[in-house]
Amino acid sequence: MSLNLDKTPWKRVRLGDVIRRSRTQADAATGDVDRYVGGGHIDSDSLTIERFGDVDDGQMGSTFTYLFKPGQILFVSARPYLRKSGVVNFSGVVADKTYVLDALPENGLLQEFLPFILNSDHFVAYATAEASGSMNPRLLWGRMQRYEFHLPPLDEQKPLADLLWALERHRTELDDQVSAIESALQCFLADSFRAAPGPQLKIVDLCTDVVGGIWGSPEGEAEVDILALGPRVYADGATQLTTDGSPVRSVSRRQTEVRLVRDGDIILERSGGSPSQPVGRVVIAHGELAPCIPTDFQRLLRPNRKVVEPRFLFWRLRHDWVAGVTRDYSKKTTNITNLSVKDYIARSITVPSIADQTHLLGRVTSFEDTLTNVAEESSKLDVLRRSLHDEIFGGAE
Repeated sequence: MSLNLDKTPWKRVRLGDVIRRSRTQADAATGDVDRYVGGGHIDSDSLTIERFGDVDDGQMGSTFTYLFKPGQILFVSARPYLRKSGVVNFSGVVADKTYVLDALPENGLLQEFLPFILNSDHFVAYATAEASGSMNPRLLWGRMQRYEFHLPPLDEQKPLADLLWALERHRTELDDQVSAIESALQCFLADSFRAAPGPQLKIVDLCTDVVGGIWGSPEGEAEVDILALGPRVYADGATQLTTDGSPVRSVSRRQTEVRLVRDGDIILERSGGSPSQPVGRVVIAHGELAPCIPTDFQRLLRPNRKVVEPRFLFWRLRHDWVAGVTRDYSKKTTNITNLSVKDYIARSITVPSIADQTHLLGRVTSFEDTLTNVAEESSKLDVLRRSLHDEIFGGAE
């Protein structure tokens, strides 16, 4: 899809000439405001800001004094490559490193068009290059004002903004669909596991092998060079194992033989996590994979197919991780959370017959197929959005 834009009438402008930074201040102690927005409340690449903190939660610093109102745009000047900016629909305060912005239509810029300028690759590249400071680079207000770009006339901005906001709303709707489907799947699994008939068996007894991972040596230093699975395998809520981005490490043949990942193997995270994300994520190997082994922060579980379908055990472990069960088997050392794998897999779960497991997995497949369809639509939408953004904000022809 191309808009076939004629950029001849577009004018090159300085950002500081078409926007204004609001410096209105408010004192939360007086009760004038009850919400604040910090960098952690703003999602990267999101054009709207929905989350906030309560001014009485004890987490708001003393620099949170700059007032914002519904419809204004917040831009986090620290680490601009994170793309943290967007429109708010409520009032509150921000700290001094977050700019409160308004477009100046009298100077040629519509408010609804500004968020897309700040999110464009061209602006982010400029902001990242111009940011000062090594530990926490920040785009100073003066440098931000000097950014130059080609701006369409007001009568062209409105339809372009309408189109871009329509795509943004559709992206949000797809994200909401994914959340709803995943929530429904989790509820289905919880109900199914709770009602499942069958004996109580220890997880460790459902596996023919439980094998520790190994990091190995730099490539070329041992007998076998092989892909070593890193934390990236769990990224973005992955359920199926992929080796994309895994580094090559070197190990002995003996070490390889006992750890080589096979179809149906479950790779359990034993070290990692964060306050908002418990350790214990899992992915399952399916089909043919490039030769790979787990690393030392993982454990390989090989289900005994005579008593348990690998996908049944995988979904049970994933359900338990989502439900927070792994927190009861975790200990934190420094900034890393470790899972006591021995205790975690020593617990018993209900194991229905293979026929009942297969029936349950058929239902799960329906959820997975729906999620795949939504993901494919989301991917196509992202390609379209990027294409249009490049065409609009890629410079004058």
